[in-house]
Amino acid sequence: MESHPSVTDRPVRIPPIVWFLGSGLIAALVAIFVFNVAINTVAYYGFFALMIGSHLFMHGGHGGHGGHGGNNQQQSGAASNPAEADKDKNEHAGHSGGCH
Repeated sequence: MESHPSVTDRPVRIPPIVWFLGSGLIAALVAIFVFNVAINTVAYYGFFALMIGSHLFMHGGHGGHGGHGGNNQQQSGAASNPAEADKDKNEHAGHSGGCH
């Protein structure tokens, strides 16, 4: 029997989120220790940046909401069946991703 080493030729790839969080941590430490910024201020702006970044992450697959609602077929009158009205109302309930 031959044993095959588990060594690959491809180097280990670090995910972009790790680079982003690492650079944010380094920036926070530099602000605290080099520029003597208060820890509360760094935490406040870090939390603010986290909220903006997470919102952009949630909308990453949407691309500006251009495809939502473009294919709706509106009826000229009221729906004859209440089940159809609920179906039209909840048309986007099954889409995946995003915050809306």
